[in-house]
Amino acid sequence: MYDVSLLLDLQTLDRSISNLRKDLSDTEASLTDDSAVVKAGSIFQQISTAHQTVNKNQREIEREVQRLTDRKDSIESKIYAGEISNPKELTALQGEAANIGDLIEAKEEVLLTSMEETERYNQGLAKATAQLETAEISHRERVSGLKSKQQQLIDQLHAEEPAQQAARELCSAHLLHIYDRVGKANKGIAIALVESDRCSECRLSIPKKLLEMLKTASEFVYCNSCGRILYRAVYK
Repeated sequence: MYDVSLLLDLQTLDRSISNLRKDLSDTEASLTDDSAVVKAGSIFQQISTAHQTVNKNQREIEREVQRLTDRKDSIESKIYAGEISNPKELTALQGEAANIGDLIEAKEEVLLTSMEETERYNQGLAKATAQLETAEISHRERVSGLKSKQQQLIDQLHAEEPAQQAARELCSAHLLHIYDRVGKANKGIAIALVESDRCSECRLSIPKKLLEMLKTASEFVYCNSCGRILYRAVYK
């Protein structure tokens, strides 16, 4: 009679190692995931670029306002200093000074709007900078934790793989052939426990005939629903 308990022990190790390898693969994939930092960096770069643009625009408007102010001051200095004796020239300069004053007023309104926009981008840039720094710190901490987990999983695999090999060596080649074939057809699970009158894997009822065969059969008894090898630890 085949000793199904040997295969059950092997299956326990196989499932554990399979889970460890999946966890290790997922962990190693996560180690390469820096999407949070990339996203925060992208937002920072966009806001930084826009911030530079509005700053540049504000400085250009400020320079233009200063240029107009200097021109207006120069004209008014001539007018108030009494340097202009020609009435037509005086009238022209007064008109130019008035026009420049209107331009300055209009530019100052634009400048005020630009300054408000710059302030909004100052705040946005400060927030984006803080978010990027937080993302980078979180990423470093996350990577550190993942590397620790990676090493733990590797250590567990190194501990369990020899036990898996030893468990396979306890089984005959014929037994392993059946186990591997059934497992391959059932997502790696070849052995199913009998729980009351149900298969532990497919959860369907097992006919009484098969349950009786488990007590005396010299060959494997297979679940009539999922095809796995049935095993009952304690016979009743």
